[in-house]
Amino acid sequence: MKTASRRRTAPALLAVLLALVCGTAVLAAPALAEEGETAAPAAEESAPAAEVAPAEETAPAEEEPAYSADVPPELASAHALLIDRETGLVLLDKGSHERWYPASVTKVMTALLTIENVGLDEMVTVTEEDLEEVTWESSIAGLVPGDTLSVRDLLAGLMIPSGNDASYVLARYVGGGDWHAFVDMMNERAAELGCTDTHFVNPCGLHDDDHYSTCADLVLMFEEALKHPEFVEVSSQFTWELPATAAAPARKLENTDTLIDPESPVYMGDDIVSSKTGSTWEGGRSLIALFERDGRSLVGVVLGAPMETDEAGVSPNFYDMRELLEWGFNAWRTGEVVSVGDVVGSAEVTLSSDGDAVDATATSSIVATVPTETTLADLTLVPSWSEALQAPVAEGVALGEVAVSLGDRDLGTVTASTAHAMELSVPDYALWWVTSDPRHTAMVASAAAGVLVVAGVVIALVVRARRRRATSGSHMKK
Repeated sequence: MKTASRRRTAPALLAVLLALVCGTAVLAAPALAEEGETAAPAAEESAPAAEVAPAEETAPAEEEPAYSADVPPELASAHALLIDRETGLVLLDKGSHERWYPASVTKVMTALLTIENVGLDEMVTVTEEDLEEVTWESSIAGLVPGDTLSVRDLLAGLMIPSGNDASYVLARYVGGGDWHAFVDMMNERAAELGCTDTHFVNPCGLHDDDHYSTCADLVLMFEEALKHPEFVEVSSQFTWELPATAAAPARKLENTDTLIDPESPVYMGDDIVSSKTGSTWEGGRSLIALFERDGRSLVGVVLGAPMETDEAGVSPNFYDMRELLEWGFNAWRTGEVVSVGDVVGSAEVTLSSDGDAVDATATSSIVATVPTETTLADLTLVPSWSEALQAPVAEGVALGEVAVSLGDRDLGTVTASTAHAMELSVPDYALWWVTSDPRHTAMVASAAAGVLVVAGVVIALVVRARRRRATSGSHMKK
């Protein structure tokens, strides 16, 4: 009776336990759901400002950037060129290889040949013949026959007030007594610099249909002249004092570049390192200049701007150059677009317990000129490696190179290595080892078969031993 009672009690207890378990599961599910439902309001409560004063309503609207690399300035000049000097990137090109009349920007070459061929402290006397080619409409330094001035002062008369008189004096002196010979030197030097669309007829830029150049060629001449500190020193001055001579009193020269005039509405201050203006009725107004700001350096040139000036006396070439300058400095930046330590990709890793890929970090950098808002995410990164690594992998393992581009521009390449170590997964390695080679598989199969045989023998022996003990025990009872 007790046995039967116990048999009936066991199923009953089992049923009760099962009901309790099921009931707990049923009760737990809603409880979890309720917790989930209350989590969202809690998150909302943690940011009450979102209900009281939404950020979108209270935050002022973000202003659009004043300058965009995609929107170059509109220029009145017929031709223009703007270059970042550190990287050589052309930021703006408006007919830079089309021939045009350079006017007095020609004097950059005149100054260059003078500095290259004679000493700046040599003294030169102005002759009447020097002034015969100076026309009534010419800009002049006020030289008179009998003036004896240093080459340095004559360079100032050439560059600062754009004196045509100074250009012929220097051309005659440097040309060995014949300014025509000097013009031949100008054309030869231009060809040496790689100027393929330039031809000079005179040393000052007075109009002649056969006297022409391009923005691109003028930049080549200007860059060569900028290598000489004497050129930069003279061309950057707003005023210059010519000393008194036996033929004339002291004279004050003023620069024709309105951008360096402190009283001008387009004054650019110390941004202007060197410049040269030019103008003829046939060629319009021109200007070439070097700008520096915040460690960056830009060279710009405009040709063929209209001749008229506004109420402030400023002509369009100066407005154009100022717009080029501001756009070049604000819409573009020059610096590292990829730095050491930047993640530039990944490499596949097998048999690792840390994942199936490791970050690739740059071990070198790239400096480039790019739109100001450019980030690493805007770049196209193409790694040179494709094969997977097998764990374990150490930190700093060289992976190869990454080609970096922005749109259709190739910016260069950087080297890359693994960002961190990747540990080996022993189970994964064991499985791989077994399956990677048929010989390994056969070895494991043989070993497994051997284990099974041994296990079968052991089991058989154990069973036999138990039977013997059982038989022995039954005999003893009898």
